[in-house]
Amino acid sequence: MTSRSDVVATLAAGTFAGAQLMIGVSFGAQWSQMTGSELAAGFSADWINIATTIIPFALLQTIVIPVSLYWAWGHESARRLWTLALASWLINCAITAGYHFPIVWTAMQGGYSPATITGVVDTWVLVHWVRIVLGYLTFHLALQATIRGRANN
Repeated sequence: MTSRSDVVATLAAGTFAGAQLMIGVSFGAQWSQMTGSELAAGFSADWINIATTIIPFALLQTIVIPVSLYWAWGHESARRLWTLALASWLINCAITAGYHFPIVWTAMQGGYSPATITGVVDTWVLVHWVRIVLGYLTFHLALQATIRGRANN
């Protein structure tokens, strides 16, 4: 059971981190080339597709990282790594909920004018890079915890 939850948590964290990188690089480049009017229409439209791809992996790691932490509780080094992975993931979630999601939601409601949305999205993408780093940190910690957990079995 331990190794299965560890592998699922690690794969979910890695997939999520890759999806975050894709958003930052691909969509970030696309959005930076759009006019304010194009961005006002396109930014929120892109989010339906992005959300359906990335949210399942976010939910999966929200469930499986704590499960892996629970199963690793008796192994100090793996437990420490899973605790750090969970902390990194929760910080990522807090930034998403507190900053990124409200901007996306406001854009979906038409809350930004073409004159203001360019600056809002530029800042959104810049702050998104913090989430990308946290995503890869979570993945790295999960991978290390999985390796340590297997070494203890």
